[in-house]
Amino acid sequence: MNFADRLPLLPLVLAFLVYPPLALAVLRGFPQRHKMKAFALLNIAGVACIAALSAAKNVRHNLVAQYGRAISIFLCIYVASVLLNYVFLRLSRRDRQPYTALAFFAPILILIAVKYTPASVNPFAGLLSHLSGKQMSEFFVGISYLSFRLSHLVQEVRNEVVEMPDIWQYLAFAFFVPTLSIGPINPYSKFIGSFSDSAQKLPVSRSLLRILVGLTKYLFLASLLNQFTYAGLLFDGHPHRVLDLVVAVYAYLFYLYCNFSGFCDIVIGVSGLLGIEVAENFNRPFSARNMQEYWNRWHMTLSGWLRDMMFTPATKSLIRRFGPKYANGIIAGTICLVFLLSGIWHGKGINFALWGLSQGVGLACVHYYGVFLKRRLGREGYAAYMSNAWIRYAAIAVTISYSAVTLFLFANNVTQMARILHLAFVG
Repeated sequence: MNFADRLPLLPLVLAFLVYPPLALAVLRGFPQRHKMKAFALLNIAGVACIAALSAAKNVRHNLVAQYGRAISIFLCIYVASVLLNYVFLRLSRRDRQPYTALAFFAPILILIAVKYTPASVNPFAGLLSHLSGKQMSEFFVGISYLSFRLSHLVQEVRNEVVEMPDIWQYLAFAFFVPTLSIGPINPYSKFIGSFSDSAQKLPVSRSLLRILVGLTKYLFLASLLNQFTYAGLLFDGHPHRVLDLVVAVYAYLFYLYCNFSGFCDIVIGVSGLLGIEVAENFNRPFSARNMQEYWNRWHMTLSGWLRDMMFTPATKSLIRRFGPKYANGIIAGTICLVFLLSGIWHGKGINFALWGLSQGVGLACVHYYGVFLKRRLGREGYAAYMSNAWIRYAAIAVTISYSAVTLFLFANNVTQMARILHLAFVG
């Protein structure tokens, strides 16, 4: 067992304890003309260290030399791919097509190549086979969120929301350590706006409080709830009944919320200490009355990305092509397709695709139910329906339950699902 196995939280310690004072020293101590360059280099160094620590788990001591070689190779590829994306972004200014499309899709294609290249055609398969079966994606820490951020930046530049970044601004944004591992998908406009003289800074006391709240959720509440989730409760070698499955279904939802939102709280608080604004990712999701509202409150930066970058342009294009007569069907179909792709983005297994499709079906049902109510009740009746407190409470309960039940697909692969159902219903 190496030090990475003995200290599993070491990457978090590096990201949230070691990195912040170094970043603060760079941002406050370096002269203006060198500040962004130094900040970019610090972020790249931070990513290299976090990737090295994260991927070092289960690596035997006699493989350290090969492991160091792999880290060096993949870090160079990682940085080179981001630089290539920047070249495409710069070229998109001269000719919107095809360079704009290339600048948008290149980060996504690189993400697909890293996460889904089969071992049979992977040029690094030989290197990885000697490293305890490591996957290439383990060395590209945060590439999922990085790819989405860089694609979104293309839209912001194209729509003149922000000016074209220089190379150091681009690298600092791409590899910004706090948001790298699990988001949020912070837009470039918020990131670069934080460096302007007129930017409002989050008070230090509020940043520290946000970190404390995040740590409480992430380290205490999530750990407590994890004992009642599928893995924590049902896989203990003892017989279980349906009631235990029900407990695990809801416990996993609240565990995931505390784990994910707690991490985001820490990210927002640490970034606030550096004077950098990060987008909120959660807004009381358990008060949502339907799945549409739920996804506007849960993982908000991903929902916004899916809406702005995929759903809206695809829906508009299809309605122009086929006409408003088919608008409802187009909206429902596009929702299902977008969330199916979202599920695949979350993981490789068929269970992730099924989970994404379940979210799309839920949202499509909400859309058709809203259309039905408006036609059946009329404007005044629909307003009365929406303002009824009892209906709202019932709708919230249904929404929470639907999210919890469908997360069964997210939390478990096919083998685990079969085992859980056998435990609960057969014994």
